[in-house]
Amino acid sequence: MKTLFITGSHIRHIYLVKKFSNFFKDFRWIVEKREININHNKLKKNKIYLKHINDFKKQEKYFFKNCKNFIKQKKNKLVYIKRNKTNLSNFNKLILREVEQHKPKVIFSYGCRKINVSLIKKRGLKCFNIHGGLLPKYRGVNTNFWPHINNESNLVGITMHDLSDKIDSGNIFFQESGDIQSKDTINTLSCKVIKNFCDTKINKIYYLLTKKFTSKGIKFKTSHRVWKKKDFHPRYIKFATQNFEKFKITRDNKNKYKLINIF
Repeated sequence: MKTLFITGSHIRHIYLVKKFSNFFKDFRWIVEKREININHNKLKKNKIYLKHINDFKKQEKYFFKNCKNFIKQKKNKLVYIKRNKTNLSNFNKLILREVEQHKPKVIFSYGCRKINVSLIKKRGLKCFNIHGGLLPKYRGVNTNFWPHINNESNLVGITMHDLSDKIDSGNIFFQESGDIQSKDTINTLSCKVIKNFCDTKINKIYYLLTKKFTSKGIKFKTSHRVWKKKDFHPRYIKFATQNFEKFKITRDNKNKYKLINIF
């Protein structure tokens, strides 16, 4: 099945494509080089932020091993662009060019900018987004961070949904929350959720898509806020960490969430 991946450049993004490529072997890949965090350039001199982000990079290297070699091995299959040097219009023109030249049947996006879905879907493609967060409550950016601020650490998770023109608003196909252990931190939990999805669910996705998969997913209301990069401040890191440590003790699941899984 011809596939187009459109992802960010972080190790977790590479790991996802590496795992998908075990099944979706005929693929092209647009990699969008981006900063380690969406607020990085603004916050990189803040000590609290730097400690947090350096630990996250450390955890990514631990959970998603041997990914740099993979991207080197697949350089003939990818187009590498820089977010700060490619405007949104040219980004979408590049996607359209790849679609027209290589004629994929399915697109998976993860960790990239907003895609002009209407133009792509006119060509009859199935388009899915992998979102680090549980929709519809946690839309936007840093969405596996905000549950800790809201005393909802049980709502750290991942969602696979239909790609739509509205941000994180397409019909949902699959969701999974994190398996919280006593030794976890907010960074290890975020990595675990992604890794578990990549290690255990991609074979099921491939099987369904190659068996005349007709489900349109589950529609949901989009009244929840979209979390934006301006919402984040380093002082929240301390609150998130404290709340998570309390949650591990109390296991307060009062804010239960019905997860969607059509697999």
